Amino acid sequence: MPKKALKIGLIGVGAAAQVNHIPALMKIEGLELVALCDRDPEKAQRVAQKFGIPRAVGRTEDLLDDDTIDAVDICTPNYLHAPMAIAALESGKHVLCERPLARSSEEAAAMVKAAKKADRHLMCAVQHRFRPDAQLLRKFVDKGDLGDIFLAKAGWLRQKTEWDSDEWRRQKRESGGGVVLDLGFQMLDLSLWVLGSHKVTSVTASVHRTKKGDVEDSATAFFRLESGATLTLELSWGLLMEKDFAYLNLFGSGGAALLNPFRVHKGMHGTLVNVTPALETPKNQYKQSMEAQVEHFVETLRTGKKPMGSADEVLAVMQLMDAVYKSAELGKEVKVG
Repeated sequence: MPKKALKIGLIGVGAAAQVNHIPALMKIEGLELVALCDRDPEKAQRVAQKFGIPRAVGRTEDLLDDDTIDAVDICTPNYLHAPMAIAALESGKHVLCERPLARSSEEAAAMVKAAKKADRHLMCAVQHRFRPDAQLLRKFVDKGDLGDIFLAKAGWLRQKTEWDSDEWRRQKRESGGGVVLDLGFQMLDLSLWVLGSHKVTSVTASVHRTKKGDVEDSATAFFRLESGATLTLELSWGLLMEKDFAYLNLFGSGGAALLNPFRVHKGMHGTLVNVTPALETPKNQYKQSMEAQVEHFVETLRTGKKPMGSADEVLAVMQLMDAVYKSAELGKEVKVG
C-alpha cells in the first residue's frame, strides 16, 4: 500500500518561493503542495494558478487551522520567520523555514523552544549543505584526508545588482541585518558544517555601510576555533567586478581543498598529488540542492529522525551572527561559548 502523501502549505509567494521552493516541493514524491498563503491574496491566487496548486489564502490562520496540512514552508521576510514558525508549530505543524532562521539568536531560541514543546520538526533551509561538492568536501575532512586543518577561508562577494532589491532587505527592523545575515549566514553555516561543526571561541569583525541603507553592505570576520584553527569570512553585496565570487578554501597539514571549482590536493610520498574526484556538477546546483533539502525534510517527517539543519543546530550559527555584529559595534574581539 503506498504511503499517505504528506500535505504541505507555503507562506510567502515571492521570488524565493516561485524560483526555488515551489518547483522543489512539487517535484518530490509523496509530498503534496496543497495551499499557498500570502498577505496579498490576489498574488497568492495568481501563483497558485500558475503552478496548478488547489488553494490560495490571504491569512496564515486559514492555513494553520487546516488540520489536513502536516507542514508549512515559510518564505517570508526575516521579521516574520519567528512569529509565523511559532504559530505553525503551536498549531501542530512541522516547519521548513527560509534562511536565516530569524533576525537574532533570541528569536531563533524562542523558535527552538516552541518546536521542542510542540514535539515538531523545525528545519532551516540550509540547501548549501546539500550540494554534491560540499558533501564530498565534508567526507574528505571527516576521513582526515587533509590532516589537521589550520586555516579555512570563506567568502561571498556579490555584484551590485537589483535582483534582491526587495525594500525589506534594506530595513534593519524587517531584515535584522544586511549582508552578514544574508550571505554570511550561509557561508558560516557551510564552513562550520564542512569542518565538522567545530566550536568557535571568539569573533573579531568589522562591517561597512554605504550611505543609502541602514544595514551593512560588506563585512569581514575572523573566527578562532577551539581546535586552534582560524576561519576568515569576507562578504559583500556591492562588489564592483565583472563577476561574483564565492569560495571555501581549506588548508591542512596533509593537503588543501577548494570549493568552487572543486579541487583537492594531498601531500603523498613527498610529492603533491591532485586527488580531485570526478564530480558531475548539475547545471543548476542551487535548484538541485533545494530539491535534496526538501526530500530530506520529508524523509525526516516520515522516519522521525532528526533533520540536518534542525533549528537547534542552526541556533549556534545565529549566536555567531550576533557576535559578528557585537564585535563590529564594539570594535574588538568578542568571546563566545
